[in-house]
Amino acid sequence: MEMTRKGHLSLLPLLQQRLHGPASQQANAGSSFGVVLSFAGAVDGDMIPHLVQLAERSLGQLGTSRKETKRAMSVLIEIVQNVIHHGHIDERGDNSVFLTLEHTPLGIQLHCGNLMDAAAASDLGERIGRLNNHSHAELRKVYIDVLCQGEQHPDRGNAGLGLISIAKRSEGPIEFLIEPHPSGLKLVTLTSTVKR
Repeated sequence: MEMTRKGHLSLLPLLQQRLHGPASQQANAGSSFGVVLSFAGAVDGDMIPHLVQLAERSLGQLGTSRKETKRAMSVLIEIVQNVIHHGHIDERGDNSVFLTLEHTPLGIQLHCGNLMDAAAASDLGERIGRLNNHSHAELRKVYIDVLCQGEQHPDRGNAGLGLISIAKRSEGPIEFLIEPHPSGLKLVTLTSTVKR
C-alpha cells in the first residue's frame, strides 16, 4: 500500500487496480457502458457537494433521467456520509475513500471503498445483511420506525437511516465486500445499483 504522507494511507492504487480490472476492460470495449466518474482521496462533509456536482455532470453526459440522477445522488451522499461517520481516520485526521460511478446495462452502479477496523466492518456487514433481507415495502416501514424512534448521535445523526436510504433506493441488495488490507485494517467496498 502506498503511503503518501506520514501515517496517511492512499486508496489510489486500489482504485487504479479496480479501474484496470477485467470487468472494466470488457465494459469499455466499444460500448457506452463503463466508469463515468472515479475519485480517490480524503473526504469530509465539505467534499460532498463537489462530488455531487461532478457526478451530476457525468451522468448528464449520459442522458440519464432527472429521476435516476436524483436517486443516484442520494445514494452517493449517503455512502460518503457513511464513510465519514464510520470509516478509519488516519493519524492526520483524514478519512480516505475510493468511489466510482459506473454506467451499466442494469443502471448506475456506485462503488465505494474505505478502510475500517475489523469490528466496525463486521457490524456494518451484519446490518447490511439484515437490510438486504427486507422488501422495499418493509424497508419503508423500517425507515419510518427508525425515524420515529429519534435515536441520534451528536456526530452521526439518526442511527442507521443512511444505510436504510441506500437500500430503499437500490435495485436489489447492497453488495458488500470485506477484504484484508496490509495496514491491518479491513477494506470495505459497498456497491449499490440505481435502476433506470
